[in-house]
Amino acid sequence: MLEDLEEDAGLIDRVLKKDAFQLSRIRVDTREEFTHGLETFQPDIILSDHSLPQFNSIEALDICKANFPNIPFILVTGAVSEEFAVHCLKHGADDYVLKSNLSRLPVAIRHAIRQKALERDRKKKNKLLRKKNKQLSKINSELDSFVYNISHNLRAPLTSILGVINVTKLD
Repeated sequence: MLEDLEEDAGLIDRVLKKDAFQLSRIRVDTREEFTHGLETFQPDIILSDHSLPQFNSIEALDICKANFPNIPFILVTGAVSEEFAVHCLKHGADDYVLKSNLSRLPVAIRHAIRQKALERDRKKKNKLLRKKNKQLSKINSELDSFVYNISHNLRAPLTSILGVINVTKLD
C-alpha cells in the first residue's frame, strides 16, 4: 500500500477485513520503500494514493509497469478529477477508487486480480499457440519437400513408360 497516512491505511484495512479479505500488507510512502517492498514483499495487488510528499501514483505506476507488469495497480485516492482518473487508467492503472467511496474497493480488487489472471492466461495461451504454429509450419515445409520428392521420383519412370508406349504405338 502506497499511502502516507496510517489512518487512511487503517480505513482501507477495515473495509477489506469487513469484506472477508485475508490480508497482509506493508505501507510505504517513498520511492525507495516502494521499490524495496515490491521486491521483498511480492504483493498480489498495489493500492496507491496519488499525492505523497515525495512521490506520486504515476511514478509508482511507471515502476510497476516496467518491473512488475502482472501486479494489479489500483489508485485509492481522495478527490481527483475525472480527467486525471481517465489519465491513470490509460496510463495502465487497473482501476481507481475514491477514499470517499471505499465500499467499492473489494469489488475493484477482485476484478483487477481476475483480469490480471485472465491476461496472464491469455499470454500463456498465445505463447503456446505461436509455438504450435511454428511447429506446424515446419511440418508443412517438410511435407511440401516430401511431396516434391515423391512427385519427382514418380515422374521420371512414368515419363519413360509413356515414351515406350508412344514408340510402341508408332511401330
